Amino acid sequence: MKYLLFSIVLLLNAHLVIGQKIDYKKPPSQENTYLFKVVKYHRQPAPPAYMKNRISEIADKPTTQWTAQDSLFYAYENVHLEKFEKALSIFARLQIDTIQEPHAQMLYRTTLQHLERYEMLKKFNKKTIPEDPISIYSIKSAVLDLNDAYIKYKKKTFIPDSTLIFPILKDKALEEMNPKKSPNNNKLVEIAFAIDSAFRHFTILHDEKDYILSQAFEEMADFQKEYFYTTNALFYYAGSRHYYAPDMAVVEKYNSTVEEMNENNYISISFKTKFGKIISNRFRMKTDFTEKAAKDSSVAPKFTPPPKKEGQKDYLPWINNSILIMIILALALAFVVFFMKSKK
Repeated sequence: MKYLLFSIVLLLNAHLVIGQKIDYKKPPSQENTYLFKVVKYHRQPAPPAYMKNRISEIADKPTTQWTAQDSLFYAYENVHLEKFEKALSIFARLQIDTIQEPHAQMLYRTTLQHLERYEMLKKFNKKTIPEDPISIYSIKSAVLDLNDAYIKYKKKTFIPDSTLIFPILKDKALEEMNPKKSPNNNKLVEIAFAIDSAFRHFTILHDEKDYILSQAFEEMADFQKEYFYTTNALFYYAGSRHYYAPDMAVVEKYNSTVEEMNENNYISISFKTKFGKIISNRFRMKTDFTEKAAKDSSVAPKFTPPPKKEGQKDYLPWINNSILIMIILALALAFVVFFMKSKK
């Protein structure tokens, strides 16, 4: 009898333990994004050492002694300070085609984008971004597709919810590709990498409302959700909202993805940390080139005195101008009164 009771108690305890194990919720974890990881965006890159040193040098040099190269570095400095119109006015007078250094090219691209010179930007991108004939979809292709979308939008030929920014994402051939292949041999990964790289071109020093960029991020988020990871999709939906918050379709997709993340108990990517924030004059660059040149002691200031007015002879130095006017008016009034009386 004792053994029977002991067996019943043991079975009940085992049942409770199993029940506890079934009801136990695993702790939050990060989704394994082995095939494609979102790495930190550098949307406000620091000027390279050579550029910072040259800018410091010309700050102590009178502008009258600047060379074309000095002016070019002054233009670079103005891009970092987000003075794009001033930068472009300098770029326009210089030979831009010879710029080879990647950071310098990026500054010129950023200037053209912010001032909506999309045709000039497309021409520059075609010339400077290297080709990749082996890739199914290169960075250059993604950049030019996004560039074309801006051109269409400016010409009012871009149809919302109809015009695709990245047509390749709706290509039927994608369905036949194997999404489980290793990253080096995965064509879907190539496409994702190219589009993400294009975003890194167009988000430099850019936090303003941008419908085209919002749509581009939404397309990438849909692509990530279908072929890759929920975590990545949420990041790109957040990017879409960052550039155009009023789009309710994106808000719904974002909220739906958040629910899916919660169901899987996944930890989301911090959008603020990964995407960063633009800070005005982050690198404490000098902004007083003109003033420094004006105060430079090595250049003698040119002074042209104003021409002297010819003095008029003062026949009545003891009479103030206002008193003289009053006397003239009084005489005129007396004359009128006298004339009226004589007429009567």
